[in-house]
Amino acid sequence: MQKKLIALAVASVVSAPVFAQSQVSVYGVVDVGIESAKFNSADGNVTRMFNSGHTTNRIGFKGSEDLGNGMKANFVLEGQPNPDIGTHGAQFWGRLATVGLSSNSWGSVNFGRQYTPWFTTQASNDIFYTAGSGSNYSLLGGDTRMSNSIRYDSVNMSGFTFSALYGMGEQVAGVSSDLGDEGLTAATEKAGRAAGLNLAYANGPFVVRYGYEQQTKTVAPDVDRKSNQVNGSYDFKVVKVVAGFNTHKQNAVQDDRAWYLGGVMPVFGKDLVKLEYTRLNNKLVANSDARLIALGYEHPMSKRTVLYATYAKMNNDGAVARNFLTGGGAVTAGFDPSSFQMGLKHSF
Repeated sequence: MQKKLIALAVASVVSAPVFAQSQVSVYGVVDVGIESAKFNSADGNVTRMFNSGHTTNRIGFKGSEDLGNGMKANFVLEGQPNPDIGTHGAQFWGRLATVGLSSNSWGSVNFGRQYTPWFTTQASNDIFYTAGSGSNYSLLGGDTRMSNSIRYDSVNMSGFTFSALYGMGEQVAGVSSDLGDEGLTAATEKAGRAAGLNLAYANGPFVVRYGYEQQTKTVAPDVDRKSNQVNGSYDFKVVKVVAGFNTHKQNAVQDDRAWYLGGVMPVFGKDLVKLEYTRLNNKLVANSDARLIALGYEHPMSKRTVLYATYAKMNNDGAVARNFLTGGGAVTAGFDPSSFQMGLKHSF
């Protein structure tokens, strides 16, 4: 009831007549925890409050309008607050900002800032939900979101689904920088132009996925890059096993190969124990491999509230300084950072 009242208030400010024809809802995640970690030998052990140890914080508005004949118009506006200090991310709607059409017969097409198909492949198989120190996303290449993009998602065809994305570029310093119409020139309009693809097949307890992304960056110091990923899972009921292999290349600058193996086991009813090992091999730079082992525990207090704990240990070769996804300090080359996180996540 409260969410409906909030949505009504927001919609009435924007456009009361439009709300009368649409369905608008407010949703989000608030996730805060305490971390005890060691990122380098100089600073020693550090204890801090941090965000997004289980699921990335967010607040969003989404809505749809029935256009008839099984077609709908849809929108999403989603930002990322920092509840530990009460601020917001630099891009107010930096997580998602899309408008599009969907149909029960042909799927959906959306325009704006949205997840890449490569990231959809990664996130669907990440037992640490691409958040916190346990997520192996810290060792994998590829873009999370793409601005100025068009994405198509198919309907489910007997277990098969696919998506495709085209990013129009208009970016100088990466996917988070949008020049805007007034800043475009013939030289910069192609900067950051990208294409991506996702293929998936699910049949009962078995799932397999493939994700691809290619991005052209024509403005220095960025370079062209390609990312491929194959992953999958099998749910044995007593344990769900996940595995994946990823490649990430940036011209002659980077050539990484990463693989991982993990499992999720239900205990004491609805509690979960998670364990995963990830290894990254750098094919271009000697003595630059990294390994990550993570152990997690989840205790759902309700459908919306979860208590969690995660321990993660990164092992770096002498020439590399890899850090956790929620790294709170500078890692020095060859140092092996460790992290213990405990927190509370509530979704609404």
